[in-house]
Amino acid sequence: MVTGMLPIEAELIEVVKSGRDWQLEDLGGITKLAPAARSLGSTPMMPELLHPLVLGWSDAKAADRDAHKGVLHDLLEVATTDFILLEAVDILEHHRPLPDDGDECCFMLFLAKAATGDPLSGLSRGAALDGAFRWAGDNRRWQLRLLDFFLGLASGDDTEFLRRAAKIVGVAFSHWRDKELVEVLRKLAQLEAVRPEAAFELGMAALAEAMDRADSNVAATAFREARDWFGESNGVSEHRPEASLYLDGLDLLLGFHSGATSASLGTVSARVQQHAFELHALSGGSGPPWLGARQTEAACWSALASAVAGLAGSLDEPSWWKPAAVIEEGLLSVYSAGRSILRRDQHGGVEAMVRPRIRASVATQAGQAHQVRTWLQQNATHEWATEARDLIAQIDAFIGQSGGPKNPPEAASERTSLAAIIARSNIPEEQRNVLFGVVANAMSLQLANLTAAEADVIERCCNEARGHTDYSANTNGARLFDTVLLWLVRFIFSRLELTKGDDPTGAYLFERDDGSLPHEDELQQDFFRWVATYAAGSDLEPTNIASGRADIRLRSGPERLVVEVKREGTDCSFDALFKSYAAQTTDYQNVSIRLGVLLVLDLATPNREGTPHLTSLFEMRHVRRYGESQSRLILIVKVPGRRKRPSDLTKLAKANRSGMARPP
Repeated sequence: MVTGMLPIEAELIEVVKSGRDWQLEDLGGITKLAPAARSLGSTPMMPELLHPLVLGWSDAKAADRDAHKGVLHDLLEVATTDFILLEAVDILEHHRPLPDDGDECCFMLFLAKAATGDPLSGLSRGAALDGAFRWAGDNRRWQLRLLDFFLGLASGDDTEFLRRAAKIVGVAFSHWRDKELVEVLRKLAQLEAVRPEAAFELGMAALAEAMDRADSNVAATAFREARDWFGESNGVSEHRPEASLYLDGLDLLLGFHSGATSASLGTVSARVQQHAFELHALSGGSGPPWLGARQTEAACWSALASAVAGLAGSLDEPSWWKPAAVIEEGLLSVYSAGRSILRRDQHGGVEAMVRPRIRASVATQAGQAHQVRTWLQQNATHEWATEARDLIAQIDAFIGQSGGPKNPPEAASERTSLAAIIARSNIPEEQRNVLFGVVANAMSLQLANLTAAEADVIERCCNEARGHTDYSANTNGARLFDTVLLWLVRFIFSRLELTKGDDPTGAYLFERDDGSLPHEDELQQDFFRWVATYAAGSDLEPTNIASGRADIRLRSGPERLVVEVKREGTDCSFDALFKSYAAQTTDYQNVSIRLGVLLVLDLATPNREGTPHLTSLFEMRHVRRYGESQSRLILIVKVPGRRKRPSDLTKLAKANRSGMARPP
């Protein structure tokens, strides 16, 4: 026997090592165990006692039942080690409901341990909190006790405990839907060490709300909020496959809703499948039951991404080679994705996002519509027959409202044609045809001369902006952002191409002989002259915006977008610019759309190897302010300064080569 070990502990080790089924009587019964319980509770062997203890308790005489409960209480009360508590919770949960008021005893002990500081570690307290949460699952009285505990979580508590608490708070919200839990998560998200977990759970909370929304605009806003939180979680920590899975999954869902191409959706879907594989490999199938439910939910979202991307490719076709397979396994399955793929008991936000594109495609492709109608005639009793009837009814309504078929891309993305824009303007009717021809030719010329690099920048920035409600749900906001983006891209293209001889007003972008550096005013005035030509309603340095002066303001209806112009001579990396100027740039967004632009003259980067490529000069960044559920979005654009003429670069290269060849 090991020195210092109680005789009953040595007996316990021997009976467990024997591998046979055993009972408390093998250790002398409950009478012998009771006085040693507090000593055994702190040993690694403690969980081995729980199974025979509960079985003996269930069969015990009335006189011995209190003794069994007392032993359980003493064993749990003195346990302090994390893995002992984890194992104890698993074993006891397996035996629920416990005899008499054993469950009450366990819940109160677990909750008390979660609230205890030293000597319990954060991991041990987290294990106890997990136990309290499992016990409170179907007991509203215990839920309210736990809710009170969550509301009292202190920011200065043990970091490891708070990280685990944030996860449990998030799961609790998904079951209980108490709004106060979201506020707890917002408070925890302010702590840098806890932010990845808290931000992820805020994303799951927003996702749960989005799934319940039947209106597409409301659902889209909630899905974007969830996406922002998953992005926050993924961006402030090491790679998190679970956050990445939902981030890309929501990008795909929102992209499908807004008309993204099937090729781009396929690329995103492949990333989702990779994240799902990584998540499965990391999980290893272990953890509490609620963690298994989370993993199942993630797998369902992976299946949804695959199904939506596959359907997008099918919708590109005028008709289908095997219509039954496409309709049953793709079209109608995605049309009712909440129930068929995500295992929900009702339709909601996902259907609100996918159905408009499905209806528009089938309504505008005669072959698809015919095949759906034929399938329903032949499968009137199929499990998807009700959904097929609803789809056909919606198709008929769509065609009736539109007055005839449209091109599918127009119908899916709901883009307004140039002719429709002019028709709604105040221009006299007799002048509209002439104006349409002029504007169409001008835009045709712009598009014909737009390089692939420019198109790539525009697509990348628009895809990011599409996830923000002030772009997707605000016509004026989208108009302002699209306008300033297009003409910024064209402005940067123009300034990268010009020479001092071509346009003396661009001389400020080149290295000066006297070594002096230009002021930001020169960039401000240059861009204002450029954008004011194309965007009516642009102002230079308007006052009384956010109690200060903004550099350039564009207006559309009641909304405005501000371009803040700066110069930077020290560090012009996107991270440094974001840290230095994001607060000021977003402060112009207090009463209008939460979209803005930071335009920076880069004087910090000596262009010794030539001018940077256009695609490397644009980046979108989110700013999340405390107490605001919707992030603010800024487009950061760098304008390379201190440039050298190509001939000067050749001279510099030769001089450097000569210097390297010169012997010491």
